[in-house]
This record gives sequence, structure tokens and C-alpha cells, in this order.
Amino acid sequence: MAVLHTHSFGDPAGVPLLAVHGITAHGGRFRRLAEEAWPHRRTLAPDLRGHGRSTADAPWNVAQLVQDLADTLDAHGVTGPVDVVGHSYGGVVTLAFLAAHPGRVRRLVLLDPALLLDQATAQEAAVGNMMFEGWSSPESALEERAAGVAAHGRDAVVADLAEHLEQGADDRYRLRFHVPAVVAGWGEMCAPLPSLPEPRPTLLVAATQAPFVHTGVRVGLAALLGDALTTAEIDCGHMLYWERFDETAALVAPFLA
Repeated sequence: MAVLHTHSFGDPAGVPLLAVHGITAHGGRFRRLAEEAWPHRRTLAPDLRGHGRSTADAPWNVAQLVQDLADTLDAHGVTGPVDVVGHSYGGVVTLAFLAAHPGRVRRLVLLDPALLLDQATAQEAAVGNMMFEGWSSPESALEERAAGVAAHGRDAVVADLAEHLEQGADDRYRLRFHVPAVVAGWGEMCAPLPSLPEPRPTLLVAATQAPFVHTGVRVGLAALLGDALTTAEIDCGHMLYWERFDETAALVAPFLA
């Protein structure tokens, strides 16, 4: 059993909501959505195993991450159905959570989920994480991390690095994640979609400037969820809640209301 390091936002007495981050990320990325889009909710945003301040112990497969989420909800006294929001790799994990624990999920939001990834892309990304030597300074980390984000999303990058950047024994700066866990995660993103014995109302929000929600993903989710699936698009990159916060909030908050 593992209880993950969990970021808690919003009203402690509010209806619980589980937020699951993407690969190399951490639960703190959901702070603004939790505090501005649904502040009346009690948002629990764990750092997945091998990420942030949670344990880095093996195994790092999705089945273990799903069990970690269940254990963490139990530890926080959340035993009934919850709404679940997953971004990127978090979409893989939340779908698996729904498949394993359908009675614990009320509604599901998939923010540009990284599903059915092709093997070449996953391998390239995994090798990149393995070979990355780090940044020489926080300033160089900010310059690179903000380069692919719209100007109005820069504040989000600054806040993210304040929480997630750490200096190693070699004096280089890297994001706070365990490389073997991330490599395993890239492999998990290539897996087939899980069977869902009990589909739940699901909102898919695709970032049109990112490659993740391709035709195969749309077709697969439609077959999996049927009439339970609602689809929306935002014209931006993968970090849609950084680049288009207002549009993301305007789609997700009413769906969860």
C-alpha cells in the first residue's frame, strides 16, 4: 500500500474531485483550475509514483498507479464515487482507474489524453528523458520550458518550476521525477484502451495543435464510451490549461457541475 503525496485545493468540506497529472509532472499543476474553476470542490491532486514528492519505488506500471490512487483516496477518507480529471498520461491512468474501480468514478474528464501512442514516439521520448543532462540554471530551465507555451501561459511555467525544479548532486537542474518511472510510463501510453464494464459520462477535450488525440483515439473512445462521450476542442498546444485556461475552465466546470 502506498499513500501518495497529495496536493489539496479548494473547500476541504466540498465534494471530492480527483485530479491526475501527466508524465514528468506533479499534482500541483492543477492548483489554478481547482482554485478558480471549481473552488467549491475538494480537489485531491496526487503526485503519481515516481513523480514529485511521492515514492519512487517500483513497480511503475499503470496497474500499480491505479492501486496507489485507490489507496490514497482511502487514506483521505474518500470512498464514494468521485469526478476524475486526467491530463495527458493522467488520461491513461484515469481510464484504467475507471476500468478497475467503476463504482468509484462518477464522471471523467480527459484533457488531451496521451492514449494509443505510437511506439516510435514513445521510444524517442523515453530515450530523451534518459539522456537529458539537465539545465545549468533555473533561468535556462525557464527559457526552454516557456519556449513552447503561449506568452500568457508563462506565469504557469514559472509557478511550475518553483514547485517542480530541483538541483542534483551534479549541480544541474531537473524536474522532480524518477527516470525509470517515466520510461515505464511512455511504454504504458502505447497500450490498448481498457475494457469498461460500466462507462461513465466522459468529456474529452482535445488540443488541436498537439498530436495526441488522433483519429484512432477518437474512434476508440467513441466505441468504448458510446453516448457517454462528449467531445470538445481547443486550438492550442498540449498544456491547454496553461495556454487556454479560461477556455479549459469554461468547458470542464459546467460538465462537472
